[in-house]
This record gives sequence, structure tokens and C-alpha cells, in this order.
Amino acid sequence: MSDPILPLAVWAEGTLQNDIPANDNALRNEAMSRPCLGVADDAAGGDAEGDVWIVGDTPAGAFATFDEDDIAIFDGAGWHAWAPVEGLRLVVADVRKVYDGAAWIDDPSIGGVGGSDRSTVSALATSGSVAVDFSLGDYFTLALAGNVSGFTFSGLPGAGKGGSLMIRITQDSTARTVAWPASFKWAGGVAGAVSTASGAIDVLAITTFDNGTTWVATLAKAFA
Repeated sequence: MSDPILPLAVWAEGTLQNDIPANDNALRNEAMSRPCLGVADDAAGGDAEGDVWIVGDTPAGAFATFDEDDIAIFDGAGWHAWAPVEGLRLVVADVRKVYDGAAWIDDPSIGGVGGSDRSTVSALATSGSVAVDFSLGDYFTLALAGNVSGFTFSGLPGAGKGGSLMIRITQDSTARTVAWPASFKWAGGVAGAVSTASGAIDVLAITTFDNGTTWVATLAKAFA
């Protein structure tokens, strides 16, 4: 198992070769500061000093002794790698990523290089099982064109973290139904039902306090 990239090495009292922890710290800082080229199981070849990669799920070749999700940097002579720590952020192939303790995910924080603006409004699929990517922002639209059989969620902020989403649901000219996941918990235990009038607008507000295991749900109805 690779050593965590943080905390940085310290100089123990009586250290005779201070260049060892100093050089180690310099490499760690550079690995966390440089833009990462992407995710790879092995070095690309023709490596340049300062190249940084995230190690893929099948380490091989130059990365064979490293672990999945490690941050690897080339110092001109060889590769060095450390394990990420939860909350660490990198720019990976022009997309800002954060390590959530289990995997690298798109950074859900506001703004920044490759990070989502939480105020962005994104359109969802219009029927069937609807996929909601939390990393895209906090606001979504759902224009019904068929019955919705459920919702799935991805890009959640990580273990021990919460989040809220709002979904504007517009009814079709033919009344469509929406089935809620079992993870949705409603006030009084009574699930909301979407409005049936043509063009009716409802707003679903959901909040999770446990990274999507359960959602507290409220449906405000008939804005149009």
C-alpha cells in the first residue's frame, strides 16, 4: 500500500540527510500542484519530468508497484507515487477532481477549473429510469414525455456528506406518472404525486444527510 501523500514528511531531530525529506516533500507538492494528464494503468512512454498521472485499476509496467488511485509523478529518472487523501483536489485532463475517500469524482464545489457551477440548470431524461448526476449542479428540469420508473444518483459528494437538489417537473399533454425511489422519505410517510394537468409544473426538493442513502423529499405542486 502506498504512503499517503499528506501529511508532508518532517525533519526528525538529529537528521543527517535533510535532503531526503526535503526532496520527498518537493515531489509531493509538485504532484499535487501540476495538472494531471489523466488516468492510466501504465506510463505512456516518452515521459517528461513533471508528468503526473492517476494510477488506473490495473497497475502495470512502470506503475506495477503502485495502487489504484495513486498520484504518480515522473522526476526525470523514475516514477514516484503516493495514495490520495480524502478531500484532495487535482485538475485531471482539464477537469477538476476531488478524492472522496474511495474514488476520484468530479469536484462538486462551486466554480474553478473543471468544477461545476452549482447554479447550473441541467435537463434530465424524460421517461424511464432517470439518472441524476449530482456533480452537474443543484438544479434540474424534467419534461415528462413518458412515465418515470425511478431515479438513480451519481456524483454524490462522498461519505459523511449531504446535499440538496431541486427538480422542476413539467407534465406532458398526456398525464404521466412518476415513481419515487424507496430512498425518498416523505413527511407523514405519504409520498407526493405529480400534477396531472397538461403543462402543470411541480417542483421536487430533496435533501440527503447521508450521501444519498436516504432523501428527505417535498413536492410543491401546480405552479401552472
